[in-house]
Amino acid sequence: MKAQYFLFILLGTIFWRCGHSNLYNKQITLLDSTKIVLQVKLNELKKAESNISHLPFGKFEAYTVFLNSNLKDTINKFQANALQLFMSSGKTIKQFNESKPALIKQTETSILQIQKLSGDIKENSVAQNVIDNYFNNEKAEADKLINVIEQNIKALNLSLVNFKNSTPRTEELIRQINNGQLPAIITDSISE
Repeated sequence: MKAQYFLFILLGTIFWRCGHSNLYNKQITLLDSTKIVLQVKLNELKKAESNISHLPFGKFEAYTVFLNSNLKDTINKFQANALQLFMSSGKTIKQFNESKPALIKQTETSILQIQKLSGDIKENSVAQNVIDNYFNNEKAEADKLINVIEQNIKALNLSLVNFKNSTPRTEELIRQINNGQLPAIITDSISE
């Protein structure tokens, strides 16, 4: 009877441990998949810079300054729509450029944290009672970050198209105001 009881306890423990192992394997797989998605999103963020460099974005600041100081008359609806599209898309691109380094840093940090947690779970270096909490926190933060990146990339791509399409009409309006001339774009020649 004692042998049967011992065998029952032993088998129960083995099955219980296998169930937890499977649970942790699922968590490891989910963490590894999330890490891959974050790496893809990180590459998209870095690639966005090359998309911006194909546009004459340097014109945005010069044209904005010129329009803010020289647009005094009423313009027609077509011109106003083009100008509004130019300004709003330019601001979005500028904001993206300003926030991108922090977003890249946050994504790289999240990838490292997920990689570390996955490795710790594989090596059983994390107490079992805290694995679920760590897993849920890292997964939730990564999911939020993925969503933020996707929204930023979507807004950037839309703004790039709008900027490209509205620039010729904005230049036409500037020429009307400025006797057929566009403002000179001054590049900063001071190196830091």
